[in-house]
Amino acid sequence: MTALATRAAFARALDRKGRRPFALGGLALFAAATALLPLAASLVPLLLVRGVQGIGWGLATTAIASLVADLAPAERRGEAIGVWGLAPTVAMALGPAAGGALSRLGGPATAFLGTALLFLLALGLLLPVAEPSHAAGQTRTASLPAGALLPCAVLFLSSLSYGAILAFVPVELGPGKTGTYFLLYAVSILAVRPFAGRLSDRYGRVAVAVPGLLLGAAGVVGTGLARGPLSLAAAAVLYGVGMAGLSFPALVAWTVDLAGEARGTAMAAFYGAYDLAIALGAFALGALYERHGFAALNLAGAAGVVAASLLAVAFSGAARRRRPDLGNPGPRRAC
Repeated sequence: MTALATRAAFARALDRKGRRPFALGGLALFAAATALLPLAASLVPLLLVRGVQGIGWGLATTAIASLVADLAPAERRGEAIGVWGLAPTVAMALGPAAGGALSRLGGPATAFLGTALLFLLALGLLLPVAEPSHAAGQTRTASLPAGALLPCAVLFLSSLSYGAILAFVPVELGPGKTGTYFLLYAVSILAVRPFAGRLSDRYGRVAVAVPGLLLGAAGVVGTGLARGPLSLAAAAVLYGVGMAGLSFPALVAWTVDLAGEARGTAMAAFYGAYDLAIALGAFALGALYERHGFAALNLAGAAGVVAASLLAVAFSGAARRRRPDLGNPGPRRAC
């Protein structure tokens, strides 16, 4: 909740004052809060420190995403965002095992301190990165163009299923199968993302995002209907390739394309929609899971993904017309 509120509160400041101060400040804030977690001896201080973590996370992730969009050449924006997107995938695959190893060695406090040190290392890596200068006459705008709301809405509808999967796959499948499912999901993303962004640069964002969404919908349905390890593995691969491998980097690049200079505001809206969808997906579809079971949960999630793809196809032309200044820098980039 604090990360979501932070993205909304600081979106315009990111465009007016630049990305770098907020990225560095967010990383430092998260590191400090994480180092304090071992001192939280009851629920109230734990929630307070966790809230500070959320502020740091909201600042850092939004600012860094905007900085990546700034630094990427327009004609290779999808490729750059796709490669950048590999980093959190690898981190999410390695982080739990590394945190568990640190906890076994020195207890939870050691894991928290190790995480804080990683954030300080990230801050050090970012220090030499300068913000690109903007062309004369360009100013950082303060509002998100209406057309850029379309990819945010597509992301929101398609990510409701992800919130439900994160919450209820462990409940339904148990630890062993859950670990295998998410491992295959992560490996699928790693296999696809290096060239997925390049495809969206060449053939257009919608042309890559929509097939990815449909593959992801098939993976969600397969997750709910799987009756054995092979069918579950196929569902995990389809979901990883389609949703996070193909569609996600295309949607990020599409949002940036339509945002113009309001990239900070655009990234705040984009990742805010993502955070909100994950939270609401678990909450809203949980009632369906309780009443009708795992298959019904995933069928409803897949319906949201299909609705997202229809929305993208139906309104992509209108979104582009809202940005007549966007231009087309050649046959490699058609929105």
